[in-house]
Amino acid sequence: MAGSHSDPLAHPEVRQGSAMRYIAGFVSTVVLMGAALIVTMRHDLPYQSFVELVGGLAALALFSQATLFYGLDISRAQIWKGVSLILTLPLFIITVGLTVWMFQSLNQRTMVMPTSAAAASQPTLLQ
Repeated sequence: MAGSHSDPLAHPEVRQGSAMRYIAGFVSTVVLMGAALIVTMRHDLPYQSFVELVGGLAALALFSQATLFYGLDISRAQIWKGVSLILTLPLFIITVGLTVWMFQSLNQRTMVMPTSAAAASQPTLLQ
């Protein structure tokens, strides 16, 4: 078990961060997401290339955030950060996947239209 730190600024993870890393992470994220926004607004690419380009820009933004904000690296001392990220990714993918599925099939599951024979026999509010 790690020893306690009476000074929070002396904690190794706090010392690892710096203003330049946070500024560089913010700038790289804004630039990459801005490029993704420009690509989405133009949208003159074929669908496959469009998805690959926007996905690649999003992956680069996530990578820059992981390295600059989160401090993810391949050193042996920080391996727990990599493990926590790897174990979080499946949960993130499942959450996003289930949300996409839910909203994709929402109209089919909730807006059931009556059949033509049943609709003819049922009075409506306007009749």
